[in-house]
Amino acid sequence: MKVKELLEKLRAFDPEQDVICYCEDEGVLTPGKGFQLFEIASVELKEAEKTRSKDGVTSLKFGKTERSVAHVLIEITSDF
Repeated sequence: MKVKELLEKLRAFDPEQDVICYCEDEGVLTPGKGFQLFEIASVELKEAEKTRSKDGVTSLKFGKTERSVAHVLIEITSDF
C-alpha cells in the first residue's frame, strides 16, 4: 500500500480514533489465539533495499545502495 492509498482510507474515519493493527499470519500468532493485535509505535522514512533470503524470508537492508529507495516504515508493537 502506498502512502496516498493509506491517507485516502484514513480520511474516512474520525481523526481522534485509535489505530490498532492486527495479523492472522501463523508465524506471528501466540499458540491458541486466532489473531495478534498491534499498535503503531512510530512512522518514519528510511533508505533501504528490499531483500529475500535463500529460504524466501523477506527483509530490508538499511542504508544507501544502488538499489535502495526511501520507504515509509511503520513500527508496530504488541505491548500497549
